[in-house]
Amino acid sequence: MEGLRPRRLGAPAAAPEPVAAPVAAPAPTSAKAEPFADEPADDGAYKVLARKYRPRNFSEMVGQEHVVQALTNALTQQRLHHAYLFTGTRGVGKTTVSRILAKSLNCTGADGQGTITATPCGVCPACTEIDSGRFPDYIELDAASNRGVDEVQSLLEQAVYKPVQGRFKVFMIDEVH
Repeated sequence: MEGLRPRRLGAPAAAPEPVAAPVAAPAPTSAKAEPFADEPADDGAYKVLARKYRPRNFSEMVGQEHVVQALTNALTQQRLHHAYLFTGTRGVGKTTVSRILAKSLNCTGADGQGTITATPCGVCPACTEIDSGRFPDYIELDAASNRGVDEVQSLLEQAVYKPVQGRFKVFMIDEVH
């Protein structure tokens, strides 16, 4: 213990060693990583990470290769079923796959002449409105909180009418248990 010596009473204390001044860290740059190039400028509103970085087409999906392959084949061959049931634990991509499927069914392409496709364009009105949650023919319903007779009757009444804007009307019923 070399640095510690007993001091005699009455003796002046040794001067403390000078401490180096802290160096300021460089200021952070204002450039931030954008999750997608086609996303509108950030308006300052907080967005949950799962929604901010949600895949927008089947090629961006990770970890659900068997589901993506089955749906891609069905869309490519135009062999579609009237209903799809996506099951799994929280966070595996059920809602994301549902949104991408709805975009694939309703995508009109950048030129407005597109048909059902396994690769939605992401720029047509149907794709952008489904991404933003404003597409009138894509109805998300939380069955855990909307479980009354009135809500089910309302859903059945909506199902009778033809799609307003898109090619298909898609109902995504979440939290059914």
